[in-house]
Amino acid sequence: MKSRFVLMASLVAAAAGAACGETPAPAAPGTSPFVTQFSGLWSGSMQLTAVAGGECVGAEFEERRTTPSGADQGTITITQADSDVTAVIRSSTTGLTCTYNGNGSPLTYSLSAVECNGGQILHQCSNGQSRVLELVGSTMTGTVAAGTTSGTVTTSYNVFADSTLELARRPIAGLTLQHQFTAVRR
Repeated sequence: MKSRFVLMASLVAAAAGAACGETPAPAAPGTSPFVTQFSGLWSGSMQLTAVAGGECVGAEFEERRTTPSGADQGTITITQADSDVTAVIRSSTTGLTCTYNGNGSPLTYSLSAVECNGGQILHQCSNGQSRVLELVGSTMTGTVAAGTTSGTVTTSYNVFADSTLELARRPIAGLTLQHQFTAVRR
């Protein structure tokens, strides 16, 4: 009785599949059908959400944290080959451009900065002291859903006083900035 039921169910399923006349489309060569495709141009904003350290520079970033001056507009260009993901973030607010490499899995990606065009940033604190921020590293994690990507960018800097010349600088502090971003596919 059990084998008759299995045979009948198999025949019904086969007949239903044949009636549809459709065969599943194969995945494009070189792409995994199990990994969301993130590739494209995305535009949106980043909002400063956390500040740690940084001496006078950190205090000034903290003041901007939840204000419009803590927002940054820009684009993210993402390319993907299977689970390998590369992103280029371009800030239209600051002009900073960073390239990130990493991996994607279904609906998420995790990347680390490989280079940024603003390795040193000069900053004048409100107390009149000059500081040099030197990029140490940056990470980017995100998710994709319904044509929107969102996530977190965390960037670390060393803060120096006195000079932009490497041998004349005095280390002052470390600074970590965290931004939340949301962007839509163009």
